[in-house]
Amino acid sequence: MRTGKSIGVLDELYCRTLVLRINGEIFIWSTWDLCRLEEPISDYARTVLAGKYSVPKENIIIGVIHTHSGPDISFEDEGEDRNHRKAVYREYVMKQLFDAVDECFERGFLEVTPYMVKGTIEGVYGNRNYRDKPSDKDINIILFRNENHVVAGMFQFTCHPTVLGIHNMKISSDLLGNIGKALDEKYNSIFITMQGACGDMGNRQYRQGNNEKELWRVRDEIMEQIDIFAETETPMELKVDAVKTAEYTVHQAYDIDAMKVQLAEDEKKLAAAVTEDDKKLLWSGVRHLKRKIAAGGVNATLRSVIFHLGDLEIITIPGELFSTFGMEIKKHFHAPMRIVWGYANYSAGYIVEKDEYGKGYESRSTPFPQGEAELYVDHLIKSL
Repeated sequence: MRTGKSIGVLDELYCRTLVLRINGEIFIWSTWDLCRLEEPISDYARTVLAGKYSVPKENIIIGVIHTHSGPDISFEDEGEDRNHRKAVYREYVMKQLFDAVDECFERGFLEVTPYMVKGTIEGVYGNRNYRDKPSDKDINIILFRNENHVVAGMFQFTCHPTVLGIHNMKISSDLLGNIGKALDEKYNSIFITMQGACGDMGNRQYRQGNNEKELWRVRDEIMEQIDIFAETETPMELKVDAVKTAEYTVHQAYDIDAMKVQLAEDEKKLAAAVTEDDKKLLWSGVRHLKRKIAAGGVNATLRSVIFHLGDLEIITIPGELFSTFGMEIKKHFHAPMRIVWGYANYSAGYIVEKDEYGKGYESRSTPFPQGEAELYVDHLIKSL
């Protein structure tokens, strides 16, 4: 809904990169303070890096934090006037990634001992559609210590970074990016910031505003809770047990007539909408429904990378997975630190519980038919 130019920068956007060598095997993980990433972009970057540094391509992950207040580098709407400079920014972001990875290798490797910090955030965010529904509020932090100094870190949480509303016209990394900056300051280091299965997660049910003041309030509340459980660090062992890729393909035609009926209903609701949240969700839902009707169906392959690294297990998700699915996947991991890394390598859209179809914005927007998400998650669990 924001079609004008930005009016300034609230906080800087970062490309954060971590290079690990575990048992002689190299891993390159990078996160961008952007909303979304498409497979052709990440595939190109991962291919270049794999060739330059002789690293297996599946060991290279590029994620985005999903801030809604950053520039868009996707190919969607490429012809729209408001996006005519998109390709220039895309090239710039790619350069920042390559420069960051180069700098990591130029600095050389430090011998480190990893420590895990885990906790649960309460009273700040949760399921954005139902306040009392179970949701993933766990925080995962890894501190890489060289002697007594934290030389790098990983931070993962699960919440839509959409504290700032549709009237915000300043560039910002929003919630996840600003927690990353706070951790940088706390430990005098650099943290890569990994989004989780946050398809239905946000601060909507706890919101006291949608401006800069609310962003700082939510950030500070989360950091206060992190400060408490960060007092307990547990040593962990990283080793390469297995790295593998799981693929799941969806190819199905849409029920166009049913979508047209839904579109007519949503357009009426949009015309009568009053609140900012209602307008935002209905407008976006109408936009996605029109695209789905024009497409006629879905043909997509979801590719996940599964890392079994001793006390750390990670699965990457190329989309906006609902948090209940993320929690279910983590139940089938065995390591003490279990991470579902969302928006990783690309995003194919919302991955929605079948019971939520017809109830909210996410089911209008998802490209996947009802019930497909359960089949996909079951496939991932069997692939673990």
